[in-house]
Amino acid sequence: MAASQADTLRLFTALRLHRTVWAGSLVLGLGLNDAGRAFALASLAAGAAALLLEDDPARLREASREGCATFTVTTLDEALRALKNEVRQGRAITVALGGSVEQWLSEMAERGVLPRSLAVARELSDAEAAAIGILKDWGAERLHGLGLIGPGEVELTVGAHWAITTDTATNQAERRSLDAALLAAAEGDAAMSEVTRQWLRAAPTLFPRSLDRSHWQSLSTPVKA
Repeated sequence: MAASQADTLRLFTALRLHRTVWAGSLVLGLGLNDAGRAFALASLAAGAAALLLEDDPARLREASREGCATFTVTTLDEALRALKNEVRQGRAITVALGGSVEQWLSEMAERGVLPRSLAVARELSDAEAAAIGILKDWGAERLHGLGLIGPGEVELTVGAHWAITTDTATNQAERRSLDAALLAAAEGDAAMSEVTRQWLRAAPTLFPRSLDRSHWQSLSTPVKA
């Protein structure tokens, strides 16, 4: 099943509530199940550079097909080459790395590859948990909530009273017109206007074939610096 727009929107909004600027940040995602793919897309929308680890070839193919992974590679060296310049330039990218997650985590720890944040979408083995613990000891924060598994230092949440609505167009031309209207309506000085605009600019790229658009009905909570 494809990552849903609503789940992606919740995660994106929670990421932006946690940190205003993700450009130039390396994030690590473990697992490309539904929650992991939604996190990958939310990271793209937020502007982060994400390294995604997955040992199931079928899930890697699905993530690539859905656009959750900009590139899919088979070695950590390839992944870091793809990520390095994008982190430096502050550009969003997702790189999926196939193979043994335990091996890649251990190699990251050995080489001192430190993500700013990490998120886990599936249960960890003891060895994986130990390697995650090393990254956390070095300063990586673990995100949890909204489908991501804890425990972690940062709980991703959105307002309990917020509601997502989804509208559906009849064709792509109408979808573009409706998106433009939503974007125009989001202009203003409200605290969450920029979050809404960032989502509405990113969503057509994240879900290019969809005639649906999920968006918040109303937001009023200020974004944390």
